[in-house]
Amino acid sequence: MSKPYDATIKDLAAVGPADFVSWFDGPTTQAVTLLNVDLSTVTTAADVVFAIGDPMTEILHLDAQAGPSATKHRDVLAYNALLHRQYGVPVHSCVLLLRSQAEHPNMTGRVQYAARPERGKMEFGFEVIRLWEIPAEQLLRSSLATAPLAVLGKLPEALGLKDGLAAVVRQLAERLESEATGDQADRLLVAAYVLTGLRLRAADEVRLLFQGASIAMRESVTFQAILEEGRVEELHRVILRQGRRRFGEADEATRQQIEAMRDIERLEDLTERLLIASSWDELMA
Repeated sequence: MSKPYDATIKDLAAVGPADFVSWFDGPTTQAVTLLNVDLSTVTTAADVVFAIGDPMTEILHLDAQAGPSATKHRDVLAYNALLHRQYGVPVHSCVLLLRSQAEHPNMTGRVQYAARPERGKMEFGFEVIRLWEIPAEQLLRSSLATAPLAVLGKLPEALGLKDGLAAVVRQLAERLESEATGDQADRLLVAAYVLTGLRLRAADEVRLLFQGASIAMRESVTFQAILEEGRVEELHRVILRQGRRRFGEADEATRQQIEAMRDIERLEDLTERLLIASSWDELMA
């Protein structure tokens, strides 16, 4: 799974390890611990690994995917075997597909092969969960740790994408404002914001969707910093795109100069100067 979505899923799992296990694997009365696994002998890295029981009796390996992979099934097999080898307990592997674009024909939930018929074989199975098939309403009613995943859930058919997401964000913000602590609400809102980027391509659409959703969000220093960062990146794209149409492709030095600018007021001034400048040099003067 590509960043920043891998870090976001891991952060949510850290908020409520037992909640993640209960939602994706089934209710458990045993202790649940988030493992910090380092299997340096391989390059494959599991996203989240939960130890179930104290002492440990089994492991849940949750691997989230935002994009398609032709070899992910082999990665899951390798990590499952290595976890079993290191900890000596049964390992249940689960691939969480975050969006339909993460589908791949090889993602069947099985790895099977036999090099010599009747002389041994490999037969490995893992679970595949398609997040977009789970109703967003169910995720909104789940634990606080998994509720932000509702932005990737199945929306009501009567609503379009943006209206459906707006309703989910509003309900999520209201719930977090009433049930979560300040720091926790901040953390979960940021997670929902990042994950929404998987459904809405334009950063400004995501920003507008979340702006004003709740008092907690408007007062969150972290969230406001993320909104500002998104605005900066969007202005970078606008300047480079519109400048390319007027002056041709920017050279590397100009591009780096623009992307190094973090002041929103200055960047907005550049978008206005694009209307009157006749070259990149004049624009940046």
